[in-house]
Amino acid sequence: MDLKDNAPPPKPVRLKTYFWLLVGVWTLVVGTSLAWNLIYQKREILEVALTTAKINYGKDLLYRRWSTAHGGIYVPVTPDSPPNPYLAKVPERDIRTPSGRLLTMLNPAYMTRQVYELAEKHSQVQGHLTSLQPLRPENTPDPWESQALKSFQAGKKEVFGLEEQEGLTYLRLMRPLLAEKSCLKCHTKQGYQEGGILGGFSVSVPLPPFWASGRRTQLSLWLSHGLLWLLGMVGLTMASKHLGLALIEREQAEVALQQTNDKLIGLVYEYSQRNREVSLINEMMDQLQSCLTMEEAYRVIALFIQRCFPDQSGGLFIINSSRNFLEAVTSWGESPPEQQVFSPQDCWALRRGRLYQVRDSDHGILCNHVSEPLSTPYLCVPIMAQGEALGILHLTENYGALDGGSVEEPGDLPETTRQSATTVAEHLGLALANLKLQETLRQQAIRDPLTGLFNRRFMEETLERELHRVQRKGAPLGIVMMDLDHFKSFNDTFGHGAGDMLLSALGNILVGHTRKEDVACRYGGEEFTLIMSEASLEITLQRAEEVRHLVEHLHLQHQGQTLRNVTISLGVAIYPEHGNTAAGLLGVADAALYRAKKEGRNRVVIAQAAESHRPEKEPELEPQPVMKVANPA
Repeated sequence: MDLKDNAPPPKPVRLKTYFWLLVGVWTLVVGTSLAWNLIYQKREILEVALTTAKINYGKDLLYRRWSTAHGGIYVPVTPDSPPNPYLAKVPERDIRTPSGRLLTMLNPAYMTRQVYELAEKHSQVQGHLTSLQPLRPENTPDPWESQALKSFQAGKKEVFGLEEQEGLTYLRLMRPLLAEKSCLKCHTKQGYQEGGILGGFSVSVPLPPFWASGRRTQLSLWLSHGLLWLLGMVGLTMASKHLGLALIEREQAEVALQQTNDKLIGLVYEYSQRNREVSLINEMMDQLQSCLTMEEAYRVIALFIQRCFPDQSGGLFIINSSRNFLEAVTSWGESPPEQQVFSPQDCWALRRGRLYQVRDSDHGILCNHVSEPLSTPYLCVPIMAQGEALGILHLTENYGALDGGSVEEPGDLPETTRQSATTVAEHLGLALANLKLQETLRQQAIRDPLTGLFNRRFMEETLERELHRVQRKGAPLGIVMMDLDHFKSFNDTFGHGAGDMLLSALGNILVGHTRKEDVACRYGGEEFTLIMSEASLEITLQRAEEVRHLVEHLHLQHQGQTLRNVTISLGVAIYPEHGNTAAGLLGVADAALYRAKKEGRNRVVIAQAAESHRPEKEPELEPQPVMKVANPA
């Protein structure tokens, strides 16, 4: 027997490990050298920028000292150089030449500011004269300057650093400005003394021009180090190639055997996954059939859909009621969808009404809701029911997840994934359509179709339930009964279309200006009811008065005609002060509403415990001018 045949097979992985270890060491050496050179060059650039800032600071300081030495300078009065209001008490601030020309004094601060403004037009270097107690609002320090000025008070002589401004990086330098004798003409009242810190000069030097000037050096550093690295890699590769040739045949045999084994494992895995997915889909559908609302359904879907697609990232998007955008109700995986809201026109699956998948941007047009560049293949499956699109199921492969399944072409998602996605989308479409229909019917049963508010039946059930709840908690509950004044006259004058618009507008006011826990209902006709759980009398009155005010100042137009202003009368009752039962509270609130009508309308009236239901509703009279009445409460 040949001992060679019995020898253990070589380990190509170990050879590769040594090769990549050497590559890593070589790359680390070259990279470290490159990084050190780039850092050193960056420090040089920052030193140059700092020197530039100091030169500009010195120049500005010389300008100021020159002006200070002369006690200021006189310039002609122009729109750009008006008389300085802060020198109004300085003698001879303004003088007139023998020729009649008016001159005004520029103090050092005024001159420095004009120099800075002129510099901004001709140079990117910016300067700012600032102080913690500025006389002029323009000299107010920004946060960086404020911190620097505080450090000057602590004894620091200079502050510099990098800061982003308007998308550009600036090197900022600031030094303190000491009070000189001539400065005290303007600043004595602020408590400054000679030698004290008035403020500081701030100089900002943009760094992009300096970075640009250093790019040639950077390019040469990159090229030289890159060439050095490539030479080293060529040597390492040639050595590795010669060592690896002897191991290729044995490695190929091992790879072939491993591939056969992997295919067998993949088939077993695929079969088990398919059975698991079918079981999960059935379990999900059972729970969806028990859901009462779409929100409950979304929670069930979020729980199960991640288990149905453990090797994929994805999201479930549902079209909103207005059908103008889709919103994610759940997302999962290593790379969930970045866009959580998008238009139906952004998805090719919704446009075509069938599954749409893209391997990469070279083999298909990407949906607009998918970000580029595309790193992994994806598919979108429309969720349909009775020919109507309800949303989409979006899936994308996780890295490394393709090893366990069969694929038609390199880069495609597994066929089992496409089949599972289609099956899940079909079941979701039926379940969501059924829930949507149930929810629509339920809303129709408890909502008033004109105003969108709850109807009287829902109000009565809610009031009974809320009364039991506040009784257990020992909390109050407010009831507001309201009725539009002279509504019949309004209808007769402007027509029922205008009347419906008024009722709908009142519904919008109640929805938009009540608490989330309040229940606004249309009691009948032009009467409305507001239930305010755990609201005191003060809060209930405040809300009722707010509604009255909003209705009084409501301006409507119907068919090009401006409608007259309307008012509303309101009755307020509080549990337990005015009653302990739903019928009793509604009765006293209704009686209070009747009193509001009798007392002149357009007012809020508090119920009395002894009140009972109001008498039969009297016919509305023609509206008469009514004085604005304060809340009797």
